Amino acid sequence: MTKLETPSMADVPSIRRLNRATLLAAVAAGVILVTTVLPAEYGVDPTGIGNALGLTKMGLTKQAAHADFEPAPATAAAPVAGNHVTTTLPDGSTQIKLVLRPFEGKEVKATMKAGQEFTYQWATDGEKVDFELHGDPEGAVGDEYTSYEKGQSAGANGTFRAPFDGRHGWYWKSNATSNVTITVTAKGNFEKFAVLE
Repeated sequence: MTKLETPSMADVPSIRRLNRATLLAAVAAGVILVTTVLPAEYGVDPTGIGNALGLTKMGLTKQAAHADFEPAPATAAAPVAGNHVTTTLPDGSTQIKLVLRPFEGKEVKATMKAGQEFTYQWATDGEKVDFELHGDPEGAVGDEYTSYEKGQSAGANGTFRAPFDGRHGWYWKSNATSNVTITVTAKGNFEKFAVLE
């Protein structure tokens, strides 16, 4: 059995060294708190380092998930945040204007039969949003759906042909810290074109 030796007084750190190590640890913890924890958890970035590292956006996303945002003031041409305006245009197309609150997602879909098609155009008021063009078949169970296209954009246009009976359209999600207005117009063969509530 090995006998452990008791350290001598020369090997034990002095009170001064312990205080200095404690102070250095406290300063390091403060720097980590201000540069990474506050931006990543709360979206608070007093130094700007969190923004450069992409942590501030993550913190704002977390805060948005737990907070109720006040809608932007409505104008005559725009719907109030969380609501939408549906209009039939003179050429017979259906236009929907909707507002996404910060980090909010919404869907607009057309109810269609297989083979029906429509032309479309959608655009934001400038801010890019995450989007997915997808469809769920008639009688879909749970989260059953087919994805046709996804990405990040401020708008798109084209023609869509339904491969099966069901609802087909877009899901948009805002990554902005302010409201984003999306205007989508569709013309063609569909039974209904509306925001999913």
